[in-house]
Amino acid sequence: MGLRKTIGLMAAAMLAWVGNSQVSGGFVEEFTDKDEWIAAVGQFTTIDFTGFPDGTFITDQYADLGILFTDGNDSIDVNGAHVNDGWGLDGNPDMHLSFDTPQAYIAVHFPGDVQIDLFAGDILLHSSVFIAGGLGNFGGVISTQLFDTVVISDPVFGDVFIDDLHFGVPAPPTLALLALASLFSPRRRRSGVTGPASTED
Repeated sequence: MGLRKTIGLMAAAMLAWVGNSQVSGGFVEEFTDKDEWIAAVGQFTTIDFTGFPDGTFITDQYADLGILFTDGNDSIDVNGAHVNDGWGLDGNPDMHLSFDTPQAYIAVHFPGDVQIDLFAGDILLHSSVFIAGGLGNFGGVISTQLFDTVVISDPVFGDVFIDDLHFGVPAPPTLALLALASLFSPRRRRSGVTGPASTED
């Protein structure tokens, strides 16, 4: 079977899978390059955590963006480690995010190291670990299986810090094309799923 015909059949299968809202199987693609992640996702929402005094606990301040910080221990951290603008978030020790609408992608700028765990309800879909050290790092994921809860932690030092947070969900056909693209992209790490502010362009 020719490659073009194979891709066409796979694209049709992906569209049917997303359109029918199946919840088993899928792919997660990981990125450490911000420009590549942005090119892959297109439109997304950004939280930069500016405008709050140092030490402010963040819970429902971004509810209008469809996200809650549910563990009650995440606090604003103002220091030079957050190279984008000086404002970031301290997990004390980790961060639990809950979304009103299931998401397909998420990314963070961070100093040090991060682990991003994606959940659908209580089911762990994928763990992405970015061991980078230093300042100004980026880690992002795209999942063909939607998630509604994320836990962000530091697997090395235990207390996680992030600078900016990005997230979003595309229309179903776009999600299917992202899944198809991940099958043919050798440049980034891709994993099988083991289980079921402002807007930028």
